[in-house]
Amino acid sequence: MRKRLSSLVVAAVAAAVIVPAAASPAGATASAVGASCSVTGASGSGSWVFASRTRLNSVVLKITDTAADGHHVAIQLQTVRGSGASHLWKLHHEYGGKGASHTWNTTATDSLGIKYAYIEAFVMEGNDVIRSCGDSSIANPYY
Repeated sequence: MRKRLSSLVVAAVAAAVIVPAAASPAGATASAVGASCSVTGASGSGSWVFASRTRLNSVVLKITDTAADGHHVAIQLQTVRGSGASHLWKLHHEYGGKGASHTWNTTATDSLGIKYAYIEAFVMEGNDVIRSCGDSSIANPYY
């Protein structure tokens, strides 16, 4: 009976160690991932850390106006929920003209999940998109 009890204790301790490790995605790290794209008039980039199935930490979005064309530029974080529906986050605008750039630091949380994330950069006239580019989506390792 004593040997059996000690075997159960060892098994319980092993399970307590193994279960939390299994709850993390295989190969997941706290390293930032990033995306970038350029289109005539705008260059955009973004980076973030997948923190969970629903959260991005350390989101950094940067947009640069690359043309003296009278248009302003903007950047947007875009994510795809677990259901496949898109989530278009707030547009961040830069109005300073050619050579002007701006960087935003933020986070993103979506209770419906963040399965993929990517950025899109825009050249705009008022609220109208003149040109845009996007980078390939990056998969969330927690999915």
